[in-house]
Amino acid sequence: MQNPPVRPARFLRHRHLIAALVAVLIVVFSVTGFVWAQKGITLVVDGDSRYVKTQADTVGTLLEQADVVVGAADIVTPSADTPVADGMTVVVRHAVPVMLRFGGEAIRLNVVGSTVADALVAAGLDPGRGISVTPALDAPLTPELVIEATDVFVRVVEEQVEIPFEVTTRNDSTLPQGSRTIEREGEPGLMLNVYRVLVTGGVEGTRTLTAEQVLLDPVDEIVLVGTKRASAPGAVSRERATPSPAPASAPADGEKLTVAATGYSSQDPGVGTRTATGAQAKHGVIAVDPSVIPLGTRVYVPGYGNAVAADTGGAIAGNKVDLCFDTRAEALSWGRRTVTITILP
Repeated sequence: MQNPPVRPARFLRHRHLIAALVAVLIVVFSVTGFVWAQKGITLVVDGDSRYVKTQADTVGTLLEQADVVVGAADIVTPSADTPVADGMTVVVRHAVPVMLRFGGEAIRLNVVGSTVADALVAAGLDPGRGISVTPALDAPLTPELVIEATDVFVRVVEEQVEIPFEVTTRNDSTLPQGSRTIEREGEPGLMLNVYRVLVTGGVEGTRTLTAEQVLLDPVDEIVLVGTKRASAPGAVSRERATPSPAPASAPADGEKLTVAATGYSSQDPGVGTRTATGAQAKHGVIAVDPSVIPLGTRVYVPGYGNAVAADTGGAIAGNKVDLCFDTRAEALSWGRRTVTITILP
């Protein structure tokens, strides 16, 4: 029997070398294939950016691998089911839970934004339309922040107010001296006032008067003052038992001063027979503001005559004087007038 031919040992070595080379190539292709599968992604989470390498197939898988938790109110761009591509950018914006109190309501919001203004927009409010907000519009959002918002607007208000009437007096020689009769009743007028009112949260604030219009003029009341003296039985009627001296003529020299002059007498309620300086209250005595006309000053009053400043009064301030008359009827007849007096040297 013939023995089979013996193969050389060199041939066996070649087979082992080929097997080892194949194993090395498998390892190399596996490693390079893994490297080739890596994709470079820019991941931006709430403004913070970082670069990551991933083998994830979708954006959702990428976020899971990067430990980025996403809620239902959060925004992911592109969407979670988008395939991942090398070089892409993925942006995640988390919603911030806040409380908005507006118009008597408390509204819970998940705001995808960074400021209080973003929260107003999320609630459907226009930050620029006149809303008072605490904290300020540019304040940063923080979880569970409470935002107070109130409406602010301007309201125009119209009001009608009465205009008081004036009372004027007129002498009547047919009426008994000292008597008073209303010849014409006074009637108040009517004024329309327009105000600008700032309203904050339904509460009116400061009012500013912007316009006035007279709708109805007032009607002055006219009072007749009797000057007729009653005659005693069997006696001859006289105008005055002791008439006051006729007023002197206006002097040419002396300082002129325009004043409001009001008549009074010792017969008026609350007025005694002596002045503040102790002088007798009678015709020729006037009450003054000593800072304007010093006490003791002699003056000439048109329609009244010469007088001396010898009395004062709590209501007499500035260019005001009171003229003393001997009777109440004379004082009422004078009433109140604006005259130019002369300071006598």
